[in-house]
Amino acid sequence: MPFAKKVRQVAKFAACLLAVASAGAIAATSRPDEAKERVGVVERVQGLVRIERNGLFIEDLKTGQAVTRRDHLATGPASRVLLAFDDGSRVAIGENAVLVIADYLREEGRRSGALILDLIRGAIRLVAPHPKEAPNKRVEVRTDSATILSRGVDMWSGPVGDKRAVLVMKGKVDVRNDAGLVMLDGKRIATFVADRLNPPEKPTRWPAQRAHESLLTVAIK
Repeated sequence: MPFAKKVRQVAKFAACLLAVASAGAIAATSRPDEAKERVGVVERVQGLVRIERNGLFIEDLKTGQAVTRRDHLATGPASRVLLAFDDGSRVAIGENAVLVIADYLREEGRRSGALILDLIRGAIRLVAPHPKEAPNKRVEVRTDSATILSRGVDMWSGPVGDKRAVLVMKGKVDVRNDAGLVMLDGKRIATFVADRLNPPEKPTRWPAQRAHESLLTVAIK
């Protein structure tokens, strides 16, 4: 399925999900094999955050709640959630966002792992440690306008006006789409991208205050 079509479908689902009243939602129960399937946990949560998993809704998330491959996470207004993955990566999700854990592959010895996220809407901050045993680990954030690829990075991405911004605080990332590619290398280096038919803009260094304000969009009080 084309990614743009998937974005529209998941965004439509998220709008319905956030509109469902708590009394009418289906509460998901823990399954015996959840521990086996988990790829991480909820580390911190603020406000309304819901997970859709296999047609069930998990509401009122608590610290320690397991997350698994293909979970759809949706945050409400003034809401945030911080995920801690088993590989040491952490993902902070801002308000009114939709994120899908598209894939996760554990590293085994020198076998490279993978962490692939579909950011359908909103802002996130990803802190991914540099893999020691498997240097070719695949870490990707896929959006409707570009794919962000990294190895060992502290980065933020969110909407700014009618474009998506990608900001690097540490490490290196490639931002690419059908029209072009740019590399962000260095603290507070950022780019904007409008859609997949237009290339990412020339990287620039953001002022410290602007970078700080962007990171606040995913910070939990």
